[in-house]
Amino acid sequence: MPGKTSYQVKPTAESQKLPKTKVVFTTAQIDKRVGELAAKISRDYAGKALVCLTILRGGFFFASDLIRRLKNVEVELEFVKLASYAGTRSSGRIDFRGQLPSVSGREVLVIEDLVDTGRTLASLDEALKAQGPRSLRYAICVDKKARREVPFECEYVAFDLERDSFLVGYGMDNDGKQRTLPDIREIV
Repeated sequence: MPGKTSYQVKPTAESQKLPKTKVVFTTAQIDKRVGELAAKISRDYAGKALVCLTILRGGFFFASDLIRRLKNVEVELEFVKLASYAGTRSSGRIDFRGQLPSVSGREVLVIEDLVDTGRTLASLDEALKAQGPRSLRYAICVDKKARREVPFECEYVAFDLERDSFLVGYGMDNDGKQRTLPDIREIV
């Protein structure tokens, strides 16, 4: 079936030492929501050129699945690397690594794995708006409103998570580990 990918996770000696996790969103749920978001974004940007700005590293998995399912949209792919976490805690400081692409007068969709405190996306939003894009919207895999410190709303959200959980898998990591899990899990 198009859009479906099957994954198997084989335990390794290193994975045996990782914290225990519980699945929050399955691969089937992720696939369904990515398809629904892709259809909505395709309708909203039909016939237009769209700069898809993916936040690395976490947003890569979500962006890859989402962008490949867009229809009738001319996609220009850009990346930005931001850092705000040290281990499992937000540092409270946003570190832009590299230069932002030019988005003046362009339709822009920022793609990110999750938004929690809102600080990272608020900082990016301010920097991008200063360039004067035609439009600026956000596609987020998981919106963790329980951790919000800065008001920030996203137009395209795959999943809302009301509780404060540390998530791993599908791009989200625990200090660089567990990012490649095929589903989204919380550390228990």
